[in-house]
Amino acid sequence: MAVAGKTALVTGASEGIGFSIAAALIEAGAHVVLTARRQAPLAAAAERLGPWATWVAGDTADAESAQRAVDHAVDVHGGLDLLVCNAGILIPGALAQQPLSEVDRVITVNLRGTIATMNAAVPAMAERPGASAVVVSSSIGRLPTPGMGIYGATKAALHYLVPTWSIELAPLGIRVNAVCAGITDTPGLRLGAQHIPGLEDSVIATNLIKRIATADEIARPAVTLLDSDVSGYVTGSVWDIDGGFQRDHGNGAPARAAEVEGTSHDAA
Repeated sequence: MAVAGKTALVTGASEGIGFSIAAALIEAGAHVVLTARRQAPLAAAAERLGPWATWVAGDTADAESAQRAVDHAVDVHGGLDLLVCNAGILIPGALAQQPLSEVDRVITVNLRGTIATMNAAVPAMAERPGASAVVVSSSIGRLPTPGMGIYGATKAALHYLVPTWSIELAPLGIRVNAVCAGITDTPGLRLGAQHIPGLEDSVIATNLIKRIATADEIARPAVTLLDSDVSGYVTGSVWDIDGGFQRDHGNGAPARAAEVEGTSHDAA
């Protein structure tokens, strides 16, 4: 694979989809810099992944933290070839009832954090042939979903930014794509299932593929998009990996706002 020997930066990499993408990249022969806000789980994730993984704790919504992660990749590995913007936070709540402090936090992590990371990474990536970025988004950004309006709005914004980045960064030789993940077996989903009885069953019942995705099933397509040998002619795309979730939800996802109050998960 073309990712072998390259250096990747993965945000929100201590668990879930981010961790699985980091593992898939290492399996394909890449060096990976992991970043997330919480130091202990991040260090544990790097230890599980072995010597090809290093880590830098920090909040990617902060420009200085994002720059430190990029600088680490350049200092340790000599450059940055691949970027995965995965960090995100979900704080469910009905739009008319959600505190603005929660609104600000979701927008800051999911949207500002992705922009800050991309801004920090572009100068280093522009120096490397075959540079590529993947943004991890969500099918919630495709459909109106009661109780997840702010989260979905940030993901919908990413669907706009990805093709815009692809146009703006094409002269620098950087491809930009996204994977749009459906409901996936991650710590965030398991936390939500504790608060929302029947969550997994309702998702399975309305998916065309009657099960929840594994994190690896999102990670492998993400690595495929990063691989210039396989996807070198692909840029500006948003790849839906949702088990047919969108095809069977013409009127929006079935969750009701009252069912998801008080549930939150931070994968930043």
